[in-house]
Amino acid sequence: MTDRRRIAFLVLLSILCVSLSGLAAGTWIRWYEHEDEVHVSTVLQMENQYWLIGTSVASLDPPDAGIVVFRIEPDGNLLYPVAYDWEGVQSAGDAFVDAEGNVLFAGRTNTYGAIGSDMYVLKTDSYGQTLAEWIYGERLEEFAVRISVGSHGNYFIVGNQMNPLDVIADPGAPGYGGLEGRTAPYVARVQSSGATVWEENFRSEDNVVVFDAAATINGGCYLLSTVYGYPDGDDAIRLDRLNEDGQVMWSRTFDEGNSKGYSLLQLDDRRLLIAGARARSSGDPLQALLMLLDVSGREVWSRTYGDPEMISALHALVETRDGRIVAVGTQFEDYGRYRDDIYLLCVNIDGEVQWEQTYATGKHVMVEDLLELADGGLLIAGTGGVPGEPFQAMLMRAEP
Repeated sequence: MTDRRRIAFLVLLSILCVSLSGLAAGTWIRWYEHEDEVHVSTVLQMENQYWLIGTSVASLDPPDAGIVVFRIEPDGNLLYPVAYDWEGVQSAGDAFVDAEGNVLFAGRTNTYGAIGSDMYVLKTDSYGQTLAEWIYGERLEEFAVRISVGSHGNYFIVGNQMNPLDVIADPGAPGYGGLEGRTAPYVARVQSSGATVWEENFRSEDNVVVFDAAATINGGCYLLSTVYGYPDGDDAIRLDRLNEDGQVMWSRTFDEGNSKGYSLLQLDDRRLLIAGARARSSGDPLQALLMLLDVSGREVWSRTYGDPEMISALHALVETRDGRIVAVGTQFEDYGRYRDDIYLLCVNIDGEVQWEQTYATGKHVMVEDLLELADGGLLIAGTGGVPGEPFQAMLMRAEP
């Protein structure tokens, strides 16, 4: 990309609207096509519009990527996309809006450091004008997946540190879902000004990838990870509880069968809910998983859901205003078809199914985020595509 730092510009795109039979009134799915391939990470509910945020990838070798924001009306119609082309910024892993209405993006940058990438936080106003840039990391490959608001206005920038010299496997290797090199959680606690309170990597002999995090009410942070056993064994779910100084207060590993943790939700009663997938053994199909933990990280219950003849996983969670849990993910027949259904599940606090629905897409879909709207509708963000064509941004509104 050319150097157009701190400039927001319009780019050519078209919007593809998919009409699916059998959808409830008020339910729609929209696909947004960009000039580059797009991978969505999150969706924000702004005033009178949604911001669908992701990474536009022009090239993988050499790396050429940037942040793209699709601004969308409540009915799904595109207002316009803004491509943010800050020098060196390669991806958006997460974003949120602060109390002043500014947007904080967290992800990955190659601007700083002689080796590898770093975690970054980029603070902009609602027009995309840069207000601040903060960079965190060491001399390996660091990238942020979550930015979480802690006590006293501090932020936890949570991500991963990958060592490219300690190779595990090709990321596309059958049976492996991790990164190329051995990976560990990497966390920075920073002040609202961006000043570092502490930074820490949590390296071990394990290959651990963080997928989600949540700040505690007393200044600490939870980390949800998948521990990859490849090539010697099955995967496991790990939950770490950090205090405000970055020390591990406790760590829980859930290694029943082949288990993967993708999303973490702290409930109103401070208990924790994990969404992911589990198979009884590595030869069985993965099934959507929910797991409720007490405040000490001890399992209260865990259940699997979905069609037992299909492969399924849950990737995002929300606690609804009436105290129920809604989770969303995908369900499909096999890994080679690239035709996934969006799988939407509602349970009560005991894990009992209240309702579940599937929506055919005709594409390979990766679901990333879920919001409950003021009118009770659900907003689902993700990415989809078919082999041989660029991935597109996806936004779905569901009326269960």
